[in-house]
Amino acid sequence: MQQRIIDPPKDQWGSFTEGKRLVFELFDTELLGEWEMYIQPHLNGLRPDIVLLNPTVGIGVFEIIESDQIIGNPLNKIVLYKDELLELYCPRLNDFGGKAARQAITAGIIFPWMSQTEVDHLFVSLRDRNPGMRKYPYYYPLTGSESVAAADLAKLFPESEREYSFIMSEGQDTAEDLRGWLKEPDYNEEQSGTLNIDMRDPQQREIVTNQRQVRYRRIKGPAGSGKSLALASRAAVLAREGKRVFICTFNITLRNYLRYLVSIHSRYLASQHLSDPQIIMQNIMRQIDYLHFHAWCKRICILADRENEYYQLWRIHNQEDEALDYQRTYNQKNEVLDYLMAELVSRIYDDPLVSAVLPRYDAILVDEGQDYRLSWWQALRKAVTPGGEMLLVADKTQDIYETASVWTERPMPGAGFHGDWMKLKNNYRLPTKIIPILREFADRFPINEEADIPIPEQKELNLDPVILRWVQVSPGQPMGVRVNICVEEVECLLNDATIPNITFLSGNKIGVAFVKEFKSRGVNVLNTFAEDNADDYRKKDKESRRKKLAFFQGNAKVRATTLHSFKGWETRHLVIYVSRIKSPTDRALLYTALTRLKKHPNGSILTVVSSCSDLRSFGFKNFQPNFEEC
Repeated sequence: MQQRIIDPPKDQWGSFTEGKRLVFELFDTELLGEWEMYIQPHLNGLRPDIVLLNPTVGIGVFEIIESDQIIGNPLNKIVLYKDELLELYCPRLNDFGGKAARQAITAGIIFPWMSQTEVDHLFVSLRDRNPGMRKYPYYYPLTGSESVAAADLAKLFPESEREYSFIMSEGQDTAEDLRGWLKEPDYNEEQSGTLNIDMRDPQQREIVTNQRQVRYRRIKGPAGSGKSLALASRAAVLAREGKRVFICTFNITLRNYLRYLVSIHSRYLASQHLSDPQIIMQNIMRQIDYLHFHAWCKRICILADRENEYYQLWRIHNQEDEALDYQRTYNQKNEVLDYLMAELVSRIYDDPLVSAVLPRYDAILVDEGQDYRLSWWQALRKAVTPGGEMLLVADKTQDIYETASVWTERPMPGAGFHGDWMKLKNNYRLPTKIIPILREFADRFPINEEADIPIPEQKELNLDPVILRWVQVSPGQPMGVRVNICVEEVECLLNDATIPNITFLSGNKIGVAFVKEFKSRGVNVLNTFAEDNADDYRKKDKESRRKKLAFFQGNAKVRATTLHSFKGWETRHLVIYVSRIKSPTDRALLYTALTRLKKHPNGSILTVVSSCSDLRSFGFKNFQPNFEEC
């Protein structure tokens, strides 16, 4: 019989209550060996009692509630488990559409000491308030003590009897996606300290240690100055002290990267304690939650039993959008919705009737803060424990959503900050050769009044080779020609065996055509682009969001995404397509894209394909001798 995967192993179950151990033992005894068991995994702060995973059948997530442990409406938690599993941790399940994907996940509650009659009396009417639960109770089982005593898997977990599901398969990589969140990274001595913060920089050192114990801090610095790394390192230090930490992002995909940075610094901290580094690292990782702001709002509304209000805000927003131009800027489309969403969450935290079920944190750290609204920051403040810490890092030169004006001095009184911004200046990531090009770009194409350009580290030698190439395309060229030029540039890099991966950045329309062309050539491109569908832009947004969540979980030699989605990330081999430079947002987007290049001893490559005539002279001057016109 196949050896079951159980994490943590059974010899570590001694700290659990009798009722929980009883159910854990039942599942271990009765389930087929292909089912994996994860006991009270952190799961990005959700902390369910047990998650069951079979790579070819499905997922089960359960709360085990003893009679004296009922707080609020426990059904809210299993709704949250199912929603986040589907939307955040198993995004590729959504390839099958909402209903089919939801059938891969069972979310239930088990009451080991309460009779089924009592369970039905207390909770079935609550379950029927939720349309999904009412329509599909099979996937939301609420079971009492009789089923536990009889080890009746058919009632406890009906889907456990299934032998195969077309929705779940190893080919979809859903199981691997989920395991990445169920099991914290292993300690690896060889990797410890490979990315630990450069403590030679006193400003970075102060961010990480906070020796003055300042509660509210704001940091600004240019691309490549180590803002995200310092934030991640601070999170690891706080978690090592036993603090509960929340890293909040704007970019959906950025949470994966920050989690990676935290894991590296956690290895460094764990390596200082040689007796049990694996346990120390896992304890650090389990203290930190990672969500983008809107996902956090949804989590709070569901836990507080206010999800109807949450969805009503989106319904009103979508109805208004139907009558308006979809090409409006992000700022125009979402300003009112964002304010109302933050206001709703603030009111929920102020409600003493639900305070017991809401998460609170000893520290909240915000990356890419220039994209945040002040109302978001004020809502996050509600979730900090008394005496807790908040940190905001920003680069107003990367203001791609035109929100950086929020973080000037005038509107910030009452946000909790005292004193000036802490400033990072030195460059630790960008190739030295690119820095004067960024400075000239900011001079030629102003973004805002406070353009912040990195400066080389003192005495830094230009030892990291970089190849710069510019392809200027006539604006009159058909889209098919422009797409083929982009494909040919990426293909040239693909033919070089020394290049491990390539990232392509563009707008959605060019990106969709780029991916199709590579697919016709038999090359898989991991991407975030959604098929254009003018009649159903909400479906387009949903598809793009799903792909963003899966983007950094799969393996592919070519990755393609928008300039927006790659914000905060880095790569050694980068190809950018740009078609316009008219507005401050256009200029901020291209500037941000150029700063995604990462220096490396084995070299970096940056290729820009431009059909914007306003950029020709800039490309000609700065990308010689590799400047070409098509």
